[in-house]
Amino acid sequence: MFFTKPKTNVKKRLTKVERSKINIDSPLNEIFIGLLLGDGHLQCRHNNSRFIYAQSSLRKHHLNYFNHIFDLFKPFLSKDFKVKPKSFTDKKTNNIYSSVSFATLTLPCFKYYRNLFYNSQGKKIIPSNISQLLTPRGLAYWIMDDGSLQNKGLHLSTYCFTYDEVVLLINALENLFEQPIKCTIHNHKKGYRIYIWGDSMNIVRDNISQYMHADMLYKINPK
Repeated sequence: MFFTKPKTNVKKRLTKVERSKINIDSPLNEIFIGLLLGDGHLQCRHNNSRFIYAQSSLRKHHLNYFNHIFDLFKPFLSKDFKVKPKSFTDKKTNNIYSSVSFATLTLPCFKYYRNLFYNSQGKKIIPSNISQLLTPRGLAYWIMDDGSLQNKGLHLSTYCFTYDEVVLLINALENLFEQPIKCTIHNHKKGYRIYIWGDSMNIVRDNISQYMHADMLYKINPK
């Protein structure tokens, strides 16, 4: 997968004019949609927003994928930003876990996506036009974040979304490719999740494998 990244050499402090010139261009805009459906978050700050991304599993293949995402967003970070692992304790189990994360600069280009994916109370939602926003490349990144093989099919964790929002996502998925794919909603104890049937997985693989990070291909390939 090759594409040109923005050539912005971000300093620690930018003027308002400099910040306004930083854009999310293609194909990063497609990737961004997938990340926002998955583990990515936008935090509102000073009437603009910043993008936050974290990885709680530090196994090698997950860390390699995190580094890939970090590289994609380097043009939106302060020049001297460095990723530092952090430890946290699960209050329910008292187990200690480690994580890595990054937060971009607060930039106007993120405000458009914040308005799409968050309501006035700051809760993440599914945009009503998600069918126009989601692409095969975006699906690849969504799966790399929230996908897991189940029997011959694949689950997408959508626990934080309402039933009607999950219906919107299924409509987007079913019509994403030239050939329709079959999806259903499963009611899990954590909430609703999407199941892509095994009969449709060859269509999914044929359309998104080229966008998958090598270390995350296991999420769509049974072997």
